[in-house]
Amino acid sequence: MTGPGLNGDYGKNFRSKPDRRATSKIEQMSLEMEIRPIRDGDEEGIVALWAACDLVRPWNDPTADIALARRAPASEIFVGMDGDDVVASAMCGFDGHRGWLYYVATHPDLRGTGAGRKILSAAEAWLAEQDCPKVELIIRGSNKPVAAFYEAVGYTHEDRILMAKWLVEPPVAQTETPVEVTPADPTVPLLDVTVTFLEMTSRPTAPPRPIPVTGSPLSLVRLHRPTVGYYRYIQHTVGDPWLWYERRKMNDEQIHAIITDEDVEIYVLSEGGVPAGFVELDFRDMPDEADIAYFGLMPDFIGKGLGPYLLDWAVHCAWDRDPAPKRLTVNTCTLDHPSALGAYQKAGFTPYARELNKVPDPRALGVIPG
Repeated sequence: MTGPGLNGDYGKNFRSKPDRRATSKIEQMSLEMEIRPIRDGDEEGIVALWAACDLVRPWNDPTADIALARRAPASEIFVGMDGDDVVASAMCGFDGHRGWLYYVATHPDLRGTGAGRKILSAAEAWLAEQDCPKVELIIRGSNKPVAAFYEAVGYTHEDRILMAKWLVEPPVAQTETPVEVTPADPTVPLLDVTVTFLEMTSRPTAPPRPIPVTGSPLSLVRLHRPTVGYYRYIQHTVGDPWLWYERRKMNDEQIHAIITDEDVEIYVLSEGGVPAGFVELDFRDMPDEADIAYFGLMPDFIGKGLGPYLLDWAVHCAWDRDPAPKRLTVNTCTLDHPSALGAYQKAGFTPYARELNKVPDPRALGVIPG
């Protein structure tokens, strides 16, 4: 884009965008999801949800867990319903001293829509009605990334050691390998980040932007099976000022798998043979959706009018695909230039969801050079 910072990952570092292949359904669910206590007949849908969220373990029979919670006088299971479908859940209980949460889940397609916060709030409200002063939860070491969700809604790490003992013979021997979980470092600053998710549901009617006039010839070429080293060069040069850290955390094998996928297209804009910016188009969810996964300019080329041209070109490139996507998505966050959101809206995108997050500063963690 044209101003400093008006290029970037626009929030991809903090949360994956909501999967809204059925756009109207997701919008309605996020706004109108019915939350209620469990009823007879909900069990099958709840277990299916837990399986989809990888919460089921062989030594914890989910059907038995549901039955046990329903028999206990000081526990409740809440479900989020989209019509007849169970799309969210939260099990809660009060032992007279502390409240506990289990099986907090939202369907993977609904993450980022606010469904998780809504079902969590219902469980917290129930616990508050029981005069519960404090709520606690357990996060498996294999599910550490979910801690960011709880941190964003006010939960904190505490200096505790969790120990357990079976009082009955489990149906299957517990073979879970302990994973060391490092509590959040209180010295690492947290960044308040608002992520806005946008979509375009029809091809823009305006003609493509003309090629900018610069002092050197411009070229725009697709990278075919780029090397990981070159991809990291353009990614880091463009993204480090705006704290793009997800790809920095990936190993070479993970990066290679993405950039050589036939449904991921990476285009580099050059001026006088020098890379000036790039755009990464993700068609892996076609024919339902195409996504502008990454878009930005090298610092030396910001302010030359290349950004609006590259964004417009990427939009038309996505819609030119045969068959065309049902919608095109992108997202932006408050770490980007203040006019980024307006620039996307000017290009024809419309916001459909927002998230408020607190994330550790990747510079303080050493992920991005300070």
